[in-house]
Amino acid sequence: MAALLVLAGCAGPAPEEAPAAAAAPGFPVTIEHALGTTTIPAPPTRIVALSYEEDVLSRIGVAVVGRTENYYAPGTLHPWQEGAVDPGAVPLGGPAGLELERIAALDPDLILATNYYELENSYEASPPSAPTVGYRTGWGEATWQDTARVVGRAVGKEAAVEQRIGEVDGGVAALAAELPGLSGKTFSSVFYHDAGQFTVDTNPEGHTAKLLGQLGMVMSPRIVAEVVNRSLGAEQIGLIDADLVRLGFATDGLRAELTASPLFQALPAVRDGRVYESDVFGATAGNNPTMLNVPWQLERQREVLERVAASGGS
Repeated sequence: MAALLVLAGCAGPAPEEAPAAAAAPGFPVTIEHALGTTTIPAPPTRIVALSYEEDVLSRIGVAVVGRTENYYAPGTLHPWQEGAVDPGAVPLGGPAGLELERIAALDPDLILATNYYELENSYEASPPSAPTVGYRTGWGEATWQDTARVVGRAVGKEAAVEQRIGEVDGGVAALAAELPGLSGKTFSSVFYHDAGQFTVDTNPEGHTAKLLGQLGMVMSPRIVAEVVNRSLGAEQIGLIDADLVRLGFATDGLRAELTASPLFQALPAVRDGRVYESDVFGATAGNNPTMLNVPWQLERQREVLERVAASGGS
């Protein structure tokens, strides 16, 4: 015991603990979402994006280690991402679903799933180890601008994101000014998925309505009032007519069938060249608008939009 006391006396004062490292400016960040509250302690450097957040991040110079899979051409970038998003980031999701092991292998320090509505199933079964930011509203309710702001906050780049939002919105406003004839024009947005059967967008507050609304357009009142359960049979094809008809097809065969139909050919929008035919990538962008694909969408539609603006209206 005496020896212990001597040693203790000779040891001198205990060294002071090193001060904790100062937090990075703006961090930690706390974000509330539908699945809970997430705290991000420091600027993330290994980000996994599960629902097109890489589009936002690419515009503010932030890299990702995992990106949203291209469902229709697995392993490749979406066409609007070419030249902007790093093709070397690991694609995740897609036809194979969410592969948690592949995500874990990337050792992420932030997982962004702001529009990944299947997250709840994975979240409950096996909560991710990295901070995860989920969706905050129901599908189609959040604007791309709101989602971009959440992403900007998560990575500590709110001002940079706001600047990019302003640039995109400014481009849309410029197009509206160039084509004032679009103001008050109507549109319909339909998908021919089986022989004689259309799925119809009937949500006047949805993504398509919000984007075309920035150009002054409105969803066809007949679509809103008369289409039930977003479904329409070929015998009711007259309901899809509007100043602008946005039309997608499940297959080339269905496209050939519909475009050969006398009922389709008789639609005023078809006769006047006011139909915009969208492929699967256009439909994907329309359902998942981002600051990268909004300009891409409008550029692809511009020729038809010019005809609609110049028309007398339906």
